Amino acid sequence: MKNTRQGVSKLSLDTSIPTAVVRLFRQLNRVHNKALKPLGLSTVQAHILSALFTEGAMTSGNLQRRLAMGSSTLTGALDRMEKLGLVSRRPVPADRRASQLVPVAWSNSRRERFLALLTDTENTCLRGLTRRERGELLRLLSKLSATIESP
Repeated sequence: MKNTRQGVSKLSLDTSIPTAVVRLFRQLNRVHNKALKPLGLSTVQAHILSALFTEGAMTSGNLQRRLAMGSSTLTGALDRMEKLGLVSRRPVPADRRASQLVPVAWSNSRRERFLALLTDTENTCLRGLTRRERGELLRLLSKLSATIESP
């Protein structure tokens, strides 16, 4: 790191956006873990299930891209979820190497309670922001994500 006298500012945890994003991620994760504990789900499992419930069955490659998860993290989570009876893997007729991930049938009321829990937890975490600010935050985060993902 260059000396601050040479015009380069010193790294500060208070002004580091990556540090703030990681801190926020950890805080959100703790709140979600606490809310999901009675359901016996981790935040990773809930993230996967919410994607499958809201967007439908998809291949693990599509899910990995959609959730920006590493392949080993996703594979491990899916293996555990399959053992717990939360998801099943079904062959894709057009591609024998691929499998489609399908959430195991939950009753409509259980699925609605699960999705409502996620919505309530999100609203609790974001209660300090107006609807407009939430939209702007999502826009900015999506823009950054797309910038990082582009070659």
